[in-house]
Amino acid sequence: MFNRFKDEEPKLTTGQVEAYLKANGRNAASLLAAFRTSGDPALLKEAMEKYPKDPQVAFEAVLYKDLSPEEKRQWLNTFEKSAPDNALANYLSAFNYFKAGQTDQAVQDLTAAAGKSLNDYTLNRAQADEEAYLSAGYSAAEAIRISDSWLVLPQLGEIKQTARDMIALANAYSQSGDQASAQASLQMAMNMGQALRGASSSSAALISQLTGMAIETLALNAMDLNSPYGGNGQTVQDQLNQIVRDRAAISELVQRATPLLPTMSNQDVLNYENRRRAFGEVAALQWVVSKYGQP
Repeated sequence: MFNRFKDEEPKLTTGQVEAYLKANGRNAASLLAAFRTSGDPALLKEAMEKYPKDPQVAFEAVLYKDLSPEEKRQWLNTFEKSAPDNALANYLSAFNYFKAGQTDQAVQDLTAAAGKSLNDYTLNRAQADEEAYLSAGYSAAEAIRISDSWLVLPQLGEIKQTARDMIALANAYSQSGDQASAQASLQMAMNMGQALRGASSSSAALISQLTGMAIETLALNAMDLNSPYGGNGQTVQDQLNQIVRDRAAISELVQRATPLLPTMSNQDVLNYENRRRAFGEVAALQWVVSKYGQP
């Protein structure tokens, strides 16, 4: 069963999503899940019209490709207002400002993100999609597998590009002799990477953690490698070396677990996906290796 939906995401029919929506009262979460699992943009538009102040509706709207620049900015502003403690809203707004050439506004957004945690709604989105597939008659193992493996995370690319923009800005500051602003810009990029890694511990997506590592690596490589980093006597190079070790450990784990995944029973697929959501993908893969790997 693990490989059954590996190559193509099964899309729900209009009839299937309508039955699901009827059972759930066409609330914001169910409309968004119906949109994601069917691909029908009318369902997203319905959610946007009915629930314009819901942060998850705003998040999904921001990711939608067919909005005009003016509509996208409106929904970014709505996302920031409806989720004032979520750094993700600031990051996506900053990406949009950088894209529009409005650097000062982008920096203001990233300054506002300082100290906030990041919630990309991965778990909420996957659970809602799972309910839609269950409603359509898929088994528990099938529904959770599809909803976790096919959930799209386009925000990661936007966050990584925003970090690149901040690093480029830091280089410009450095060339002009403004070292304080350069360091502040690099620290903002580091904060983005660290926020992704922190959020990934409760997320089903290992790619979030790897993207966070990639951002941190970009920022650290733009610093003086011999300069102090943190308060424990380490240098920037020491921190880079630690990230290399962390990434290598993850790569080894994935290589060991990947051939084992298709051998699991349907019940263990369900167990794996539940562990993935509860403890993160690294912990779930470690469980697979411990149960199915060679002693």
